[in-house]
Amino acid sequence: MAGACRWAWNHFLRFREEAYLAAKAAGGSLPKGAFSYVANAKELTRLRTRRPWLKEADITGLQQALRDLDLAYARFFAGEAGHPGPRHYGDDRYRVCGEASFGVDGDWVRLPKLGWVRFHKSRDLPTGGRLLNVTASREGADWFVSCCVEHSVAVLPAPIGDPIGIDLGVTQSVAFSDATVPFQMPVASRTEERFARRLSRQVSRKTKGSNRRKRAIERLAKHRRHLARRVKDAAHKLTTQLASTRSEIHVEDLRLRNMTASAKGTVEEPGASIRQKAGLNRRLLANAHGQTVRLLAYKCARSGAKLVFKDPAYTSQECAECHHVAPENRPSQAVFRCVKCGHQDNADHNAARAVLTRPAAGQAVAAHRGKRKTARKGRGPDEVRTHPSDPGLPAPGSTGIPAKAAPAA
Repeated sequence: MAGACRWAWNHFLRFREEAYLAAKAAGGSLPKGAFSYVANAKELTRLRTRRPWLKEADITGLQQALRDLDLAYARFFAGEAGHPGPRHYGDDRYRVCGEASFGVDGDWVRLPKLGWVRFHKSRDLPTGGRLLNVTASREGADWFVSCCVEHSVAVLPAPIGDPIGIDLGVTQSVAFSDATVPFQMPVASRTEERFARRLSRQVSRKTKGSNRRKRAIERLAKHRRHLARRVKDAAHKLTTQLASTRSEIHVEDLRLRNMTASAKGTVEEPGASIRQKAGLNRRLLANAHGQTVRLLAYKCARSGAKLVFKDPAYTSQECAECHHVAPENRPSQAVFRCVKCGHQDNADHNAARAVLTRPAAGQAVAAHRGKRKTARKGRGPDEVRTHPSDPGLPAPGSTGIPAKAAPAA
């Protein structure tokens, strides 16, 4: 099921890319609706007759993969995400919909082609709701099932707590503008990092394709999943507390992609302090600041709190009292001493206060009023990856795309 859905995603993604480049080379444009979900679904029906193994998978799962691809392209053209990429081996997940295709009864779930399967129910489904779809996904050796339920929720009153500013850092993961004790994410300890390096060496020493190498890869992946889940659990608890107790939350609008870019440079202009920058990048990513902000965004929208994004430039050098900005204000990593007014404080606490008092960034909006329209950098449609030849590809014009726009053989 999961492999067939992954194949359907990659097949129609490749076909869209090749048809787009062929139409661009011919100087024409694709007709409206040629790449819509309806056109892809019709072609999927024809493919199921030409490839009998596709009939072993449930049709609703394949159709949901096409809907996901259509939504990914819509977000790409709207500037909300990068160009969709292929799904790789091991990315096992699929979603089924339609009341006749699945069902949930206690700790049993009925999946198409599989029948009733028992699962560990971590939480009860809302009573009186309508079950829309069921998603099955795999992480390592474990399979998970999630149910999407449409139900009514009580509107909670907006929090009345004082506004707070938070500073996202490395030494202190999250520092607050008030007297709250800084929050430290449970990142990997030195012992756990050494254990991860040891597991990585075990993988590199095994013969490629052997069963021992597969088991070593699974041990390494299991260790990494444990560390990631621990940080995610802590981020959930922190953001839930903030969104439910604070009326306004001011946070830096960090660009982590740019902050964690490699410092190697080019052959003509090599970078400096490459090893130090690589270590800083690992520590920044281990704290999962992007995940914390994403969790805050949807929880603030749900609770009625206001999430305000601030310009992160020079927050570590700005005095929270007189707003004087100078590199000399921070003589060390932990100490802040303003050279103008003499204000002295912990550097992270001062930065959190500066985030709270400075004006909002140009792209910042309240979380309950809408989403940020920030385009992410990603692979464009012109940067098509090479694919192995597939003699079973449908003939030009059989997918709803004109023959002149179809890729050449």
